[in-house]
Amino acid sequence: MIFHYFEITPKIVRPIIPIILKSQTKLMLYSALIDSGADYSIFSLDIADALGIKLQSKDKVKFIGVGREAIYGFWGKIRITIGDTTYKTHAIFAEISDFGHGILGHKGFFDQFDVKLIYQKQIIEIEPYISFHKPDRN
Repeated sequence: MIFHYFEITPKIVRPIIPIILKSQTKLMLYSALIDSGADYSIFSLDIADALGIKLQSKDKVKFIGVGREAIYGFWGKIRITIGDTTYKTHAIFAEISDFGHGILGHKGFFDQFDVKLIYQKQIIEIEPYISFHKPDRN
């Protein structure tokens, strides 16, 4: 799959791609930043609410963001579709609605795909990591 970098301003481009987030009963078109520095995939609490994903206090997690401030979120199960590949994963849902997009990190994205960022051409190549990938049958 090939995607193009997203232009934030004429001088700033980022590897933000379109994705589909799915719960048991709902789906949502969304965009997410490919972030090789993020340990986990993270989505807004608003997304969990819109998709009807029930987050539980026993799944609360604390992590440190770029600003070194503690951020609290909740682990939740979600299905993600990128191109023609759908997979189930765990992601963190936290208060990141100011970003306007999700974050695709090591767990929940890089563990599913081989990714090549080609900045000079402004393209992103993404291929499913077939060896351990089990197609979603739902």
